Amino acid sequence: MEANMGLDNIEKIRWIERRCRRLTGCIIGLAALWIITAATVGALRITKRGLSPAGRQDAAGTDILRVRGLVVADANGVERVRIGAPLPEPIVLGKRIPRGGDISGILLYDAEGNERSGYVTSEGYPNVFFTLDGLGQQHVLFITDPNGTPTLRMWNQENRFQLEADEMSPDIKLTHGKEVLFEAPAAKVKKR
Repeated sequence: MEANMGLDNIEKIRWIERRCRRLTGCIIGLAALWIITAATVGALRITKRGLSPAGRQDAAGTDILRVRGLVVADANGVERVRIGAPLPEPIVLGKRIPRGGDISGILLYDAEGNERSGYVTSEGYPNVFFTLDGLGQQHVLFITDPNGTPTLRMWNQENRFQLEADEMSPDIKLTHGKEVLFEAPAAKVKKR
């Protein structure tokens, strides 16, 4: 009989422990909800008084954050995303190298801080382009000029692929080194 009473007590203790864990979880959840609510109410009060963090409002009266740049760093302090106008020269293997012209937009970096991709506009000529880069070299370029002609280029070592759609025709070209493996249309139509 004592053995039975011992099991009942152990089950009661486990039941009480489970209830305490649930109650603790509820209290933590309610505390987090209270903090979020208090922060939201505080932010709304600041905005209604005209003291928005950006200090500006657009035509619709909503807040705008106006900056020249934004950097997102990982847990190790390495820049992984940079949004800016203009953006800095690229970092390749830890060194800044010349880009060949100013750009504005978004850049992505790997865990070592090397530039690996960008979605940008160029300052010298109003192209918009998207790149995917290896270490020290582009491998994919998707670009559209101001006239609206899109071009997609992919390359690695000797192998190249280009797809373009201009006013006259779509073009595809595959090359290995200097040898053209495929080209369509075979004879490029002259533009007027």
